Amino acid sequence: MKNIFFAIFMFATSSILFSQTKEEIQESKIRLEKIQKLESPKVSSLTSLDELNNKIGTSALESANITPLLQNLYTRSIGENIDGITDVTVKKPTLAECQELATRIFSQVQNMQTFSSSFSSVVEEAKSFRNPMKLGKVASSMNYAKTAISVLGEETLFQSKAIKSIITTLQSAGNL
Repeated sequence: MKNIFFAIFMFATSSILFSQTKEEIQESKIRLEKIQKLESPKVSSLTSLDELNNKIGTSALESANITPLLQNLYTRSIGENIDGITDVTVKKPTLAECQELATRIFSQVQNMQTFSSSFSSVVEEAKSFRNPMKLGKVASSMNYAKTAISVLGEETLFQSKAIKSIITTLQSAGNL
């Protein structure tokens, strides 16, 4: 009897969790489009800024690769196919798959922390930059970094919450 009530509770909890996540998945798709549209700026003559932008570009590519994988895991975990149609033949994600993706997401979280701390030092260095002929490129590069860090930060936060939710659901499903 306890197992039945526990199963009902888990179903109700997961349906509430997954309905919230569906909205977040849609927001993630919008952020993914923004990430894919990011274009690295040209060299700005400020070495630290150029290095930061290169690292941000690499992280943006990784984030653009992670998001579809995460969306796939999510749809598989709720028993839907890619088109959003309930399908009982869909293979549920394994805990190992989720943990592998979680490792990649954790790496992205660490990158975002590094970018945020590096950005403040780059801003200070850019303030001391005095070449008026190259200030436009520096400003453009700074705007790219600021925008990219913002969008990537939101997406990385979503990715970390979503993978944690999926792993928690998989672990609790194993206890039924």
